[in-house]
Amino acid sequence: MANRIQEQLRMLAVRERMREGGAERIGEASANLPADAVPERPAEALDNVADNLRQLRQRDAQWLEGTDATAWEQARDIFLAHAGPMLGRAVGRQAPHPHDGVVAEAVIIADGTRPSFLLCDGKVDPADPFLGTWGGEVATARTAGIDRLAGAVGRIQPQSGHARNFIGTGTLVSADAGDGTGLILTNMHVIEEARSTFGIAMTPVGDALRIDGHMEIDFVGEACSLGRNRFRIVEARYPAGAGRIFTGIDAAVATIVPIDETSRFPVPTPALSTLPAYATGGLTSLATIGFPAAPGFHDDPEVDWNFVIGTLFGNKFGLKRLAPGLFTQPLGSHPEDIGHRAIGHDATTFGGASGSLVVAWLDADTPGFALHFGGQTSASNYAVAFAVERTALEAIGVPFDGAALPPVPTP
Repeated sequence: MANRIQEQLRMLAVRERMREGGAERIGEASANLPADAVPERPAEALDNVADNLRQLRQRDAQWLEGTDATAWEQARDIFLAHAGPMLGRAVGRQAPHPHDGVVAEAVIIADGTRPSFLLCDGKVDPADPFLGTWGGEVATARTAGIDRLAGAVGRIQPQSGHARNFIGTGTLVSADAGDGTGLILTNMHVIEEARSTFGIAMTPVGDALRIDGHMEIDFVGEACSLGRNRFRIVEARYPAGAGRIFTGIDAAVATIVPIDETSRFPVPTPALSTLPAYATGGLTSLATIGFPAAPGFHDDPEVDWNFVIGTLFGNKFGLKRLAPGLFTQPLGSHPEDIGHRAIGHDATTFGGASGSLVVAWLDADTPGFALHFGGQTSASNYAVAFAVERTALEAIGVPFDGAALPPVPTP
């Protein structure tokens, strides 16, 4: 946990360096700091967080609509009371408290260092209270076409699913090649979770799983919209060498069909890239687009962190979000990654974001280059690199580098 806290506080130190005018981009500022950097002025960092939260409450009543004012103030006070000592321990190089990881995660979200932006029509609100230093990047993303990519991302859910009752995230990679079907890319463990936890019936048919129960994907799922655009998920296929989390390639391709006449295929993701540079950290931008669920923190006898974090950020979970971050770990860094297929990143994610693409969100065509499959607040986030597993994924219908492949036919 200490390493994760250190990395989060390093991001706060980057913010301080940027405020001094030392760099135009977070990556440049980060490169000039030692690996164990912490904020030079923790009191200033804490004041900035408190000011952001104050503005959130004063300016963004609609954003916090439905949140009890007294409960929100209680959550804020608890958070700030623990954030100060956490930063003090970091500056003094003292051993972290067990809940310091949770507090550090909330600090970098509220500070704007590692935000998680709600999307509306695929766009980030330029007045988002947690925009922080990301204003220039958000403006660039509009030009890069991030809204088009966001339109291809959907929430995988059971019948009558919603923001509080869903399974994971999927992205449309191929749409209606003449047979009325499409393909979405997600994690193997998302499909398995649908079967084991949600009880959705599935039957093996050859090398595929026929989805007998009702399972769907909704390509809207935005906080600002009452709309839905749902498709039935009727089949899933796993690549050769598939496995959950680090046991194999945690990926799956699922076939979807319209539910009714209101179903409209979005434009598929514009590009999936196997460029080796993306798998080795040679990129200028990174983000995930998905549906993070409410965070589930372990029991703490002192503080109900689920209440604090949920209330503080408006309890808006299970909705489409963009979370920017940085490449953090090269292939094979995790001891369980014996296949050397997983990269690390520090974009803010919670459960429900599984199956999200990791994208170069500021590059032309916003290419997706990895598939997020897991992470922890106190550890790191990991994603399958397409550069490593292209052959296995192409074999089940995933198109790369603009080479459109037809959907795998249903037996």
